[in-house]
Amino acid sequence: MTRCRRRAVAVLCVAAAGALTGCGDGPAPVARVVVCWGTEKPAPSGGQVVYRFVQDGEQVATASGSVDTTFAVDVPAGKATTVLVDGEVFGEAGVESDSPPLDEDNRVPGATMLLGPGCPDPAPDVSDPG
Repeated sequence: MTRCRRRAVAVLCVAAAGALTGCGDGPAPVARVVVCWGTEKPAPSGGQVVYRFVQDGEQVATASGSVDTTFAVDVPAGKATTVLVDGEVFGEAGVESDSPPLDEDNRVPGATMLLGPGCPDPAPDVSDPG
């Protein structure tokens, strides 16, 4: 790896770490959203499901995979999250709150489950990472 490329990687890592930790204030509060399209309804265009997690019109996370895959995604806490598939609303999670309830790990306890018909039951640690 060239010296210039190593610097670019280091800067990217530092920038990402700063964004995730809130510039030294500890980890930003997060809420967990669990999604699965399901095998009992038609697959979205292309056969793969691409989830977009949006808060205040801005994408905060993505996940993609087959219709029977369950994803657990952490999103910033304290804002309502809209989950989109192919530009259509798949579900809503969370509420607007200046002070959401947080556990000792700076997480909203539990998870919001958005599971379509035919999805496998998520593992216990997926819905409650604590």
